[in-house]
Amino acid sequence: MIYEPLDGQERLLDILQNYFHNATTYYPDATDVGSTTYFSRVGINFIRKSAIAVAEVKPTSPLFSRHVNLLQSLALGLRDVSDDPEAGPSPDYLFFVSLAYVQWLLLHKSDAITTETGRDLILAILQYRERVIPRKDIEDGFYNSYGWVFDEDWPDFVHRARKLGIVVPSPDERPPAELLLLECADIKEADHPAGDAVISVLHGHDAST
Repeated sequence: MIYEPLDGQERLLDILQNYFHNATTYYPDATDVGSTTYFSRVGINFIRKSAIAVAEVKPTSPLFSRHVNLLQSLALGLRDVSDDPEAGPSPDYLFFVSLAYVQWLLLHKSDAITTETGRDLILAILQYRERVIPRKDIEDGFYNSYGWVFDEDWPDFVHRARKLGIVVPSPDERPPAELLLLECADIKEADHPAGDAVISVLHGHDAST
């Protein structure tokens, strides 16, 4: 049986949805480094190839809103971080997965990552890094395992975000926490198939290149 590209992308989105769902609750042990698909070069290579394939999904595709919803779920997972140390570990694995995925979507000019939801995911990644110092073993064993260097890539990611007008406000520029929450998560009905909700990012400026 020969599958059309749409069918292949739909199957890939199914796999990505499961992958990212598991990533939100994956807190690897040191012994996992290189011994599991999730925590190895294989895992990040999967993210790279998946992002390249899914970046081809255009706004006219019935799968576009589904991909946007996937980006929204990543942003929500990254924001689900407690300031209470006893609340449990931070989702550092999800942070590195999201960062790698978004970098490749940007590189391959994905239309989804430039939507309001995609821009909000970029903001969520920036905010996470401001609040949390991710685990070094995940950085080395997962992110850097493909030949990337996080310390070099992160400034480039911040630069790309700024070119899109996405920055994290400095502490003295931030409104009260209640207002900030409302601004970051102002959900409105968008002109997408099936009326999917889109997150409005109100801190950035108009996108520019």
